[in-house]
Order: sequence, then C-alpha cells, then structure tokens
Amino acid sequence: MSIRVAQNWFKSFQSGNFDIKDERRSGRPVTDKVTAIVEKVQQDRHISSYDIAEELGIDHKTVLSHLKKAGFKNNLNSWVLHELPERNLMNGVLIYDFLLKSNKPEPFLKILITDNEKWITHD
Repeated sequence: MSIRVAQNWFKSFQSGNFDIKDERRSGRPVTDKVTAIVEKVQQDRHISSYDIAEELGIDHKTVLSHLKKAGFKNNLNSWVLHELPERNLMNGVLIYDFLLKSNKPEPFLKILITDNEKWITHD
C-alpha cells in the first residue's frame, strides 16, 4: 500500500466513514470492455492491441491486461488462446507422429531447427 493510499484511508476514517469498500463509480463496467476486446480479437486474430485501444477509447496497457486475463497470447502477430483445446493438442500429436514417420526414409529433420515457435532452416 502506498503512502498516499494510507493517507486517504486515514482521512476517510477521521471523517467518520469506516466503510472499507470502494464506492460505486459512474461509467461502464469493466466487463463490457473485456467482452468488447475479446470480440475484436475473435473477429480479427491479427488485430493489434494498439488498434483495439484506439477503437474502444481505452489505454493500450489495459487492452493487454484484459487479453492476458482472458487467456490470450500474441503468437507470431496473431492472438491465440494460451491454453490449447484438446482437439488442437491431438492434432499436434498426429502431425508430430506423421513427421517422425516421414523422417525415417528421408531424414529431412536433420536440417530443420525450431526456435521460439519460429521455423528456421539451414544448409
């Protein structure tokens, strides 16, 4: 707790207000913004957080915070859910199995390196 917050609480208690809950504020609830942010991302997975902030009239860091809380992660300039659904996990296993079986007759994986979810090839 910062000194300024403690001073405000002290001032409130001195005036006889012992209610520790924050007072209701005017304006739209935060959940409306979270819903709007998630809808924007679902409409366009490649939208930037700056564009979302500008369209909704909120701060860029607020957009990033809400996206993180909603489980999204920016991966190669596309917003994806951080946790993969079971179906996507199984697809990944099937693809890896296929690649390993394809690698036995012709070892193409020896010249392929992956780093930080980006594909890099070398000769």
